[in-house]
Amino acid sequence: MQAKVASGEVRADTLVWSSGMADWSKAGDVPGLIGAGAPPLPSGAPALPRTVAAGPADGGQEGQPMSTTVGTWGLFGRSLVVIIGSLLVIPAPWVMIWFYRWFIPQIQLPNGKRVTFEGTAPGEIWYVFMASALLGYAGVVHQALPFLLLPLTAFFNLLTIRWVMGKLRWDGQHEPLRFAGSYLGLLGWFAFLMISFISIIGWAWVTTAMARWLCRNVEGSNEQLSFVASGWGVLWRFFVFTIACAFIIPIPWMLVWITRWMISQYHLSPRA
Repeated sequence: MQAKVASGEVRADTLVWSSGMADWSKAGDVPGLIGAGAPPLPSGAPALPRTVAAGPADGGQEGQPMSTTVGTWGLFGRSLVVIIGSLLVIPAPWVMIWFYRWFIPQIQLPNGKRVTFEGTAPGEIWYVFMASALLGYAGVVHQALPFLLLPLTAFFNLLTIRWVMGKLRWDGQHEPLRFAGSYLGLLGWFAFLMISFISIIGWAWVTTAMARWLCRNVEGSNEQLSFVASGWGVLWRFFVFTIACAFIIPIPWMLVWITRWMISQYHLSPRA
């Protein structure tokens, strides 16, 4: 930033923002950055040597964690509605959007920003939600069918991710979020994930690597989204979750436990 100030790229009236600031401010009003009311430097002013930038973000770097205080019965009740709506197929678009509009604002960002979901009209991608719900019956028809329909599963998931990302809003937003991951990339991860279940435990490491790939391809913000959980961390928690849910009664509490932990494994850090 000092190099940009010295070169004249950042001036006293340039709007800047960093983690911890409530909103965008003029560079001249930020203590220690530039003298308040400083005149713009001449265009030929020499620039300070630039520091070596960090390497490309891998989607797994530590930062400030997200959190959520989502309630036990609120999450459990709405999850049941989503399951039933997906089983019935036709209501799937409405129940999914209804769930997104409730759940996303429950996530607390470390920079104090509040994210909301502005998707309202199922008509935009209603066919995607219905097709995804229908694909859930593939394994019932034949065990091999989910493998054969994997290209469709990846395609509809890609459309859903891109649509949801584009509907996220927060104070001070200058451009919508977008997912830059390719279809072939997502298809490859889905195929790798399905194959990894053969090893019984390998899916946990594939899941973390896939989550980091997804985070790495989120663009449109000056902060990098990362997933920092380890394969062991995912494995033992989902093992405990599965065993406890076999007793039926603990399901609501285990669902909120695993959800809060998963959200806390998503971190925000300054982009390189």
